[in-house]
Amino acid sequence: MGSTLSTLSSALTKDSESAEYNGNPSERDVNAARKILLSFFPMELIDLILDFAEFWPCIRVEGNRQIEASASHTISTEATWMYLISPPIPPREIEGDSRQRRIRKIKFDMESHDQGSGGRQEDWGTYNGSWSWFEAMIFRPSASPCWLEFDSDPFNLSADFNANDVKELFPEPKPNGWHVQSNIVASDTPRIHCVSWTEFAADDIHVDPTSQKGREGLGHELVRTLLPGDKVMLIAKAKFLGWKNHVFSASMELFYSV
Repeated sequence: MGSTLSTLSSALTKDSESAEYNGNPSERDVNAARKILLSFFPMELIDLILDFAEFWPCIRVEGNRQIEASASHTISTEATWMYLISPPIPPREIEGDSRQRRIRKIKFDMESHDQGSGGRQEDWGTYNGSWSWFEAMIFRPSASPCWLEFDSDPFNLSADFNANDVKELFPEPKPNGWHVQSNIVASDTPRIHCVSWTEFAADDIHVDPTSQKGREGLGHELVRTLLPGDKVMLIAKAKFLGWKNHVFSASMELFYSV
């Protein structure tokens, strides 16, 4: 097995020397790995090996613009900033191949903090009672108004739309909106939170499908729901007077098998 891994590593390194490498394999890398593994394992084991190793191509988007999502600056006292939006999910079919692309995992990294005060004193330093958070939504262009388009720059949705308008802008899928991460209450120290969702439900986590912060503990639904052409949005939120979400940077990585 050691010799197999050495051969595989050397071949992929050589194959990637002339290409820009972002830390994740390309579809070409995956196909090269599959071809090499065919010399050592039967076909039915190869995809299991690649999936176990999470050797998947990745769609990545990141941003480092600082924003302040302030609930007090909105009529509805609910701030809604689209901080990041991913490129579209690639087509499911692979030209000239019987295999299909399939979203396997989404990873969010966020650096942020709340307004540094407020909330119940017993909640300070915890996530309990936090009304400063991140939510993930799906932008399905085929279901949204034809004039609606975004790039990857932060966009203050609450400046032009109220909370009900936002729901109408992104009507599908239903429901649309999953809680990603809350900020620690009454802390002005930026913290980095890393959240990963797969297509499988996580064990031993709090689940609340009716939460005002998005469907809590149900991120696997988003992974399963994505269709070709969909985009994933990372939304910075704050609700109720005095609450803010100070965002410094964030990234999204969408991993898919081929």
